[in-house]
Amino acid sequence: MSAAPPKRRPGRPKTVDRDRAIELAMDLWWRDGISGSSLNEVCRRVQLSKPALYREFGGQDGLMEAALAHYEEQVIAPVLAATQIDLPFADLVELLVVGMTQAAGPAGCLFTELRLAQSRLGEATMQRLRAMERHRRQVFEDWYQRALDRGEVDPSIPPALAARYIDTQTATALAQLGVGEPAELVAQQARLAFRTLWSPSS
Repeated sequence: MSAAPPKRRPGRPKTVDRDRAIELAMDLWWRDGISGSSLNEVCRRVQLSKPALYREFGGQDGLMEAALAHYEEQVIAPVLAATQIDLPFADLVELLVVGMTQAAGPAGCLFTELRLAQSRLGEATMQRLRAMERHRRQVFEDWYQRALDRGEVDPSIPPALAARYIDTQTATALAQLGVGEPAELVAQQARLAFRTLWSPSS
């Protein structure tokens, strides 16, 4: 009687290119949104098997949180940093409007897309989103306060309220771009909306 064949040892898991997967996931959700992508489609597009996705990221929520963090670093942080430039408020608003409407890459904004789809987000992604919202509004509030100190904006508008207004207007513009509205029209509307903040004497 012949001996039983030796049991095959399980192979080592394939090495995951984590950075590549995050980049591909960010591009997928930025371009296509999150509503039409099944888990199978996400795995195919980011070139990961389901076991590899769960092993590396803990599931789709972990991958989405990582993609959003990458988007924050690559796309949002430079925009927020621009509010620190020593220019008049109106000039920085123009830079912001031009940056939003003429930016390279897919139209719209992954951050805005996820804010509009919160009922479909996991806990890790929601925590990242909330932290980004708080940071974004604080940056806008500090920016408005500096402009207020220089007499460039309306003193009757509290900085915290102005920050929420700026956040709302930028999100609205980016959402319009995301659904294909003409960039120049979106820019004109944004400029008109921001004039609400100007100092009455300007």
